[in-house]
Amino acid sequence: MGMQLNLGDHIAKDHALIAIPSEYRADAQWARSQARVIAYKKTGANVYFRSLPGKRTLTALLDDRSIWVSYTTAPVMGSHYFLDKFHEIGLGFSAFREGRPTLLGTLIHELAHANGAPDDTYLAEDALVHCGLGTSAELKFGVDDPSTPYRPRWKG
Repeated sequence: MGMQLNLGDHIAKDHALIAIPSEYRADAQWARSQARVIAYKKTGANVYFRSLPGKRTLTALLDDRSIWVSYTTAPVMGSHYFLDKFHEIGLGFSAFREGRPTLLGTLIHELAHANGAPDDTYLAEDALVHCGLGTSAELKFGVDDPSTPYRPRWKG
């Protein structure tokens, strides 16, 4: 099964992380599925993820049952915590509201943090370009293309 979605069967240590509300579950399942497609079809995704401090591929992260994805009530797009042997990823209201591409981008970004990308660098956001969710021009010139979920120079 691999990375798990919290559908009410997991209690996170952080109280801001709760079960994914029923109206968002199909979108969360879609994002997980699309992340698997990216890992399978975009070889650059696994190469980039292996270059991060945690040295794991995107495929390995998606296969990791200790990674839980929940809904976060915090006013953020996404969050990542490592607590008691579990990586806890939170997907926020804004990520769901902005649509599936943004939700997928947020999940990829948070998986990069789970693989050691520090908060004070662009490494997590730059993962989106290597996953086909941003353009090389955005990465090279730092100018945002609003048609992609990638946000150049985004830290956090």
